[in-house]
Amino acid sequence: MTLEIFGYKGIKTISIIIELANIGLLTGLLHLYTKSYRQIKIGFTVGLILFAILLLIKSILTIIFIITDTDVFIGRPVYIGGIIEIIALTILLKISNI
Repeated sequence: MTLEIFGYKGIKTISIIIELANIGLLTGLLHLYTKSYRQIKIGFTVGLILFAILLLIKSILTIIFIITDTDVFIGRPVYIGGIIEIIALTILLKISNI
């Protein structure tokens, strides 16, 4: 249904806009976390920084895969993004369960 309304290029454009918004939010979080780390210097903020960095990498790679959109990359954004997300969520779980 969505593919019929926006078309393939429209969906790609919307996906890129969403990922750019994610990058903006994650950059803001990363700035706040590093600022907090400079003041407090505890392991929890290091974990938050790593979490934000991994999700930032995931968003950047997603944009790259959307733009390149060749047969070579089919399926890889799902796997690579999923792996990065698992690592990021594991870090968040580890630092939250102190």
